[in-house]
Amino acid sequence: MKKIRSHRSAGFTLIEVIVATALIALVATSAILSLQVGLSTITGTEAAADAAAAIREFREFTIGETIEQTDACDGQDFAAVLATGEPMTGAENLVLHVEVTPVSDLDPETPVAAGASRTRLVELSAVVDGRPTMEANWIVAEH
Repeated sequence: MKKIRSHRSAGFTLIEVIVATALIALVATSAILSLQVGLSTITGTEAAADAAAAIREFREFTIGETIEQTDACDGQDFAAVLATGEPMTGAENLVLHVEVTPVSDLDPETPVAAGASRTRLVELSAVVDGRPTMEANWIVAEH
């Protein structure tokens, strides 16, 4: 009996190479996208930490101000500074937006006219690269 020899040489067919290349491309794309998500999460976490530190420092910097000085901050944007007034390193793209609202001395949830109260609700928004990152509110009272 005669053996039939196959003319197929050792190696891969074109279809096998195409399928393997497609699988490698799919895995590489998934890996790159996962890396990008991870890096953006790290960047967001760093921005939130900088915003929290900037808000805390702003509050410490302004804690001794009078109601008139607090009112003067209404609607203003401030760069991130330390309680000493020096610029905060690493927070160059961070802006603090301040809103000051006169509220009732007896009920800080009730807005009143500026001259009717010596209590203020201070609302601070931290914005990093144009994106809102964190907000904080506190009451300032002078009696």
